[in-house]
Amino acid sequence: MALFLNSHLGKSFRRTFNFKFVQVCINSSRFTNSAPDNFSKNCLVQDAKFAKCKVPHWDNSRNVQKCICDSYHFSNPILNHARSLTTSQSMLKKKKKTTKKTTPPPEDSEEDFEKSILEDPDFNNLREGMDSLNFRKHLSGSVNQIGTIVLQPWVKWGPKMKQNTSAQLMLEEAATLVSTLPGVKVVAKEVVPVRSLDGKMIFGSGTLARLVSEARSKRTAASVFISVDMLKRSQIEELEEAFGMNVWDRYSVVLGIFQHNAHTKEAKLQVALAELPYIRKRLPGERERMIIMDRERRIRSALDKLAGKRALIRRGRARSNLPTVAVVGYTNSGKTSLIRSITGDERAEGKNSLFATLDVTAHGGRLPCGLEVAFIDTVGFIQDIPTELVASFRATLEDAVCADVVIHVRDASHPDYELQGMTVDETLSSLPLSEETPVITVANKADLLLVKPKGDFEEHLLSATTGKGIPEFLDYLQEVVLGVTGRRSWKFSLPTGSQEIQWLRSVAGIVSEEMDPDNPQVTKIVAVLTDQELAIYNRNFGKS
Repeated sequence: MALFLNSHLGKSFRRTFNFKFVQVCINSSRFTNSAPDNFSKNCLVQDAKFAKCKVPHWDNSRNVQKCICDSYHFSNPILNHARSLTTSQSMLKKKKKTTKKTTPPPEDSEEDFEKSILEDPDFNNLREGMDSLNFRKHLSGSVNQIGTIVLQPWVKWGPKMKQNTSAQLMLEEAATLVSTLPGVKVVAKEVVPVRSLDGKMIFGSGTLARLVSEARSKRTAASVFISVDMLKRSQIEELEEAFGMNVWDRYSVVLGIFQHNAHTKEAKLQVALAELPYIRKRLPGERERMIIMDRERRIRSALDKLAGKRALIRRGRARSNLPTVAVVGYTNSGKTSLIRSITGDERAEGKNSLFATLDVTAHGGRLPCGLEVAFIDTVGFIQDIPTELVASFRATLEDAVCADVVIHVRDASHPDYELQGMTVDETLSSLPLSEETPVITVANKADLLLVKPKGDFEEHLLSATTGKGIPEFLDYLQEVVLGVTGRRSWKFSLPTGSQEIQWLRSVAGIVSEEMDPDNPQVTKIVAVLTDQELAIYNRNFGKS
């Protein structure tokens, strides 16, 4: 529809808009000199509004009754009604086109990119259908607690029979594990002997019938936790149909704990990556698999960027010759409490809870010789967890792999002391940890009732809570750190207050520093230096 703004519209309109010809293109169709019968719309054109309806021809001889600019209207005597049309539905062009420079939209920041991954609506729609992963949804309702029945399958014989532990100890750990989920309360627990974990229902038909009957008799029961690493999709479907409740396995429970304890961007991304293998095995459709593949690619890309930043931090420590000591161990063994006891860093807040630490944190401390050391806190390990879940926390484990020394913390009061130690050793052996990296094992919680007599512990027995055994352990740790980093003790006799002394204080570990009793102008220093640091000292101060 072409609208000729002639003298009938008035000079004031021409002066205000400074053009005489306007084209209005609607739905990619162009109308000139006429309008179709079904054209019944208001089209907002800059600051003018044109109203037109069922006008078979636009006649220049027709008088326009109203002509108003800037919230003005053009009206026609035969106007029937008007329907609004936004400018997004129309194209407004001047006869003489002008080119405008457009500024490209700014690229999304890393924070926006990571947020878009975590809040992906397509994936969240898939996830909504998986009740075993939606702990927060259950806990956000009116129910204060989820009553849970814990079942610990126990293979009675064969290669999959557990060694170095007992069925009762595994049951107690399973109950503690699921109780770590906020709002979950264990209402019943039982060890269930089975022949194999690969059966369609895991349990025999008679055993399953009894378990279902007992579960349904408990009014407060709303879920069943079967303490195996990962149930098959078919097993979950069959068991949920039989019990009439949500069925969880160890993978889903640990993921729920991770979701609750993940606070930083990196931890949330790692948890998001950890749940993908679990979901992938339970979604049959090709479209769903493509969504998961795309999500995995985006998460790994974001984590790689964060890993790059972490690598820069490690290189910075290496350039400054700062020794690093990674602290690993079974979950709730007291790793963070030990770091706090050694460094005095209040940020290292130990909690009597499973998987309280998900993020890699570094805490500065000093050895008895004065040498500064970075102690790296890591995520705890646990038995019967698929390797896919551990692999998702690669960034956490990389710091342990790259450390100069590894401290393996064990809970000396736990009845499953031996099995927990084996679990951590197996996990460490699966990592690309250099054979030359020393691993020091300590038995923590010596202030509690010990699992065996003190004389039977080959490890360093100590208590992070009371500080018992810490000084002796630090003396040994110092010896190991100095050896692995190539540091040695050197004696210096220097002018009191000299630049040499200041340099040694800033770079080296000062074992001792005292004035010469016979000559106060001389200070005797014993410092710990690498060969490289000693060469720099000699070069800076002209020593041969």
